[in-house]
Amino acid sequence: MRTVWVSFDVIGRDCLEAAAGAGAEIVGVVTLPGPADPNRSGQCSFNGLAAKLGAELVETADVNAADTVAAVAALEPDVTFVVGWSQLVREPFIAAAGSSVYGMHPTLLPRHRGRAPIPWAILTGLAKTGVTLFEIADPTADSGPIVGQVEVPIGPDDTATTLYESLADAHLELIRTCVPRILSGAAERTPQDARRASSWPKRTPLDGIIDWETRAPYLYDWVRAQTRPYPGAFTWLEDDKVVIWSARPVQLEPGARAGTIVEQRPEGPVVACGEGGLVLQEFETSRVLEVGAVLG
Repeated sequence: MRTVWVSFDVIGRDCLEAAAGAGAEIVGVVTLPGPADPNRSGQCSFNGLAAKLGAELVETADVNAADTVAAVAALEPDVTFVVGWSQLVREPFIAAAGSSVYGMHPTLLPRHRGRAPIPWAILTGLAKTGVTLFEIADPTADSGPIVGQVEVPIGPDDTATTLYESLADAHLELIRTCVPRILSGAAERTPQDARRASSWPKRTPLDGIIDWETRAPYLYDWVRAQTRPYPGAFTWLEDDKVVIWSARPVQLEPGARAGTIVEQRPEGPVVACGEGGLVLQEFETSRVLEVGAVLG
């Protein structure tokens, strides 16, 4: 089947290679114009892979723009995959993209549609998540019939980094399993039960600010949910930003004002929380974090 691939990120590129390896004839790759934006998590170049596959490269900042839709239609695709793209595709794109359009979402749909699935999975305390391959039947986010799912357990010490890696592997497993079924016409589609749907809202870098009145175990979750490849949890020392990449909770006697650095340990400074304390194991700041300083 003639296949168009829409993506701008590393997981999408790896899935594209896997789909080609599974037999998809890649005739076009729609991606963002280069160079890669360092502030956009996971963005990568598709130039070399598109050339290797003999696919036409379509660069666009808006997948629903009229010229992008026309470029996709001119490729005469049978199917299109949207894997790692920040916009919803609209009706004109869907109409131009072949008999079926497929998307992937890193949760177990219909639960947890929407944005920032990796941070939210950790912040909400899920014991497992997963990846869903589904058909994009309309412009509604993550709502189409399910083609396949892979479950991914979440350990008590998983971080955004480790969960991202596990979900990346699950994406590849789904592509390798489901693409041959799609190409042969044997893929089943199971409608989502809208009664069981839930949705997570978008997160921005500013949502990572730390409230030191919070109990230390939850701040541990807060930090690990937003570490690399995301912008990180952060706080302030006067006018200097402190980004915290790794931390762990510790017992502390009550009494210190929340946000106060109460001691220095070999692993890093200890900050008093609403209950307990947090050892800052890895952080970035232009200031020295001294005992007695107050963060917030």
